[in-house]
Amino acid sequence: MPFPYDLLPCEIRLQILRNLLTHSTFIYTNSSHQLGPLYPTPLGLSPGILLASKRAYADAIHILYRENTFQAHPQYLASSVFAIDPTRLVTAVQCIKLIKRWHVRVRLDCDPYYQPEDLRACFDGCDSLEVEVFRSSWGKGDYEALTGFQGVRGVKKACVYGSVGEAFAKYLEACMMNQRGQEADPWEPPLVDVGYRRKCLA
Repeated sequence: MPFPYDLLPCEIRLQILRNLLTHSTFIYTNSSHQLGPLYPTPLGLSPGILLASKRAYADAIHILYRENTFQAHPQYLASSVFAIDPTRLVTAVQCIKLIKRWHVRVRLDCDPYYQPEDLRACFDGCDSLEVEVFRSSWGKGDYEALTGFQGVRGVKKACVYGSVGEAFAKYLEACMMNQRGQEADPWEPPLVDVGYRRKCLA
C-alpha cells in the first residue's frame, strides 16, 4: 500500500516540506563573550521527514539544503557545516554541494586558516552569503582577514556586518556580488570608517 504522502499532489507535498524544512529566522551567534562558545539561533526544522519514503527524500533533499542558511566553520569552511546544532555536522559531500545559502564568522585579529581560492570554491555563485565580523577587543585587527572575500564572485545577496565600518562592508558586498570574471576596484579607505554595522534585515 502506498505511503499516504506519496498520494498527495506535487504542490501540496512541496508546501508540506517547506513548512517542515525551511525557516526565515535570522541567524545570530550569541555567547557570554565574543570568544566564548557559540549558541546559534535554534531552528525548528524536522529533517526526519526525509526518512518517510523514497519520494519524500527525493522531494525534500533539495529543499532542505538549497533553501536554508548553513553555517560554515570559521576556519575550515565547508569541511565543517551545520544548520541546526554545531554537534550535528553535515558530512556528506553531495549534500554540501547543494548548499546555496551561507553564514560564516570572521575574526579580524588573527590570521585566517584558509586561502582566497578556498573561499571562492566554497562561496562563488551562492544565493546568499552572510559574513559576521568580530574581534577580541576594540581596535585590534584590521581588515586583512577579509581580503580573501574580495575575490568571491557571483553571490546573489551578500551581507557583511559586525565589527566592520559601513563603507568597507558595502565595498565588500559589492565585490562579492560582482559577476564572475569582473574585477573590483581597489579599496580606498575614507577618512573615517569605524563603528559596528548591524545585520542586514532585507
